[in-house]
Amino acid sequence: MTNPAEKPEKQLTGKHVLMWVLGFFGVMFVANGFFIYYANTSWPGVEVESSYKEGKIYDEKLEQARQQEERAWHVDAQLKRSSGQVFLVIEAKDKLGNALSGLDIKAEVGRPITDSQDHKLELVAEGNGIYKADVGTLDPGRWRVKISAFEKDELKFKSVGQTTLD
Repeated sequence: MTNPAEKPEKQLTGKHVLMWVLGFFGVMFVANGFFIYYANTSWPGVEVESSYKEGKIYDEKLEQARQQEERAWHVDAQLKRSSGQVFLVIEAKDKLGNALSGLDIKAEVGRPITDSQDHKLELVAEGNGIYKADVGTLDPGRWRVKISAFEKDELKFKSVGQTTLD
């Protein structure tokens, strides 16, 4: 005689296995869908618009880099906070340590892995090799700084680096 308090033993049937398999793959599809959406809506990974055009002027860029290395300019960029505003301050010196003046400096400040917070700037000469631009408000953290310095419309210095804002 069977005891009514005992529960009948559950058996693993084909329906149960099917539900487990469908559930597993359903979770995988949802997770992969999230990752695909996030990858497509975040940084595109594009550094240049046309690799072909960049390849055609590759030798010219190598020559510019060689000339920049010969000039041995020292360009120091810092993000500084003052009264809630953030300023990009650049100090430019030649290889002898003399202040560089008369430069037209353009910069771009942004996060290292996204272009959604990029700020394009034109710096103003403050004198004694110091150039400054108001960036606005920035969150603390690591920021990418791209600098291009021109003298009489000729590119003389180009740099990409990172700095930290407290």
